[in-house]
Amino acid sequence: MARFHGMTKKELIRVYRTMLTARFLDQKMLTLLKQGKSFFHIGSSGHEAAQLAAAVCLRPGEDWAYPYYRDAALCLGIGMTPREQLLSFLARKDDPNSGGRQMPQHYGHKQLRIVTQSSPTGTQFLQAVGCALGCRLDGTREVVYVSSGEGTTSQGDFHEALNW
Repeated sequence: MARFHGMTKKELIRVYRTMLTARFLDQKMLTLLKQGKSFFHIGSSGHEAAQLAAAVCLRPGEDWAYPYYRDAALCLGIGMTPREQLLSFLARKDDPNSGGRQMPQHYGHKQLRIVTQSSPTGTQFLQAVGCALGCRLDGTREVVYVSSGEGTTSQGDFHEALNW
């Protein structure tokens, strides 16, 4: 089978389907918010391709992800299901991360090693640096992914993490 930049056609179709799923979920969550079925939504449309490019490089359950609230596609790409994202969004007790106690779109999944974040932007950078240092000291080959929006780059936590 032909390969496109190291990926098969089947792999590319899977990534494209995940991009479409992420976009559909984002639109559905906005609709549910407008219907009063949730209390918070921050869109992630337009971020799908970059997030899935990162997700295909990670090994679910082996590598670590410290996402931010717009990383819906990344979490889907790592293995979080649309159902799990909706359980979190609707604050349901079966939410795999917090049992419905965390803010919507503050993704987390213990088995997939998606570490939940707090609302103040940038706090995940220092946590990710600590995790990466721990992995290095343990001699493992785990990858630690962290992301944020551009506004976070003005926060002190971001600069402290870069200088660590």
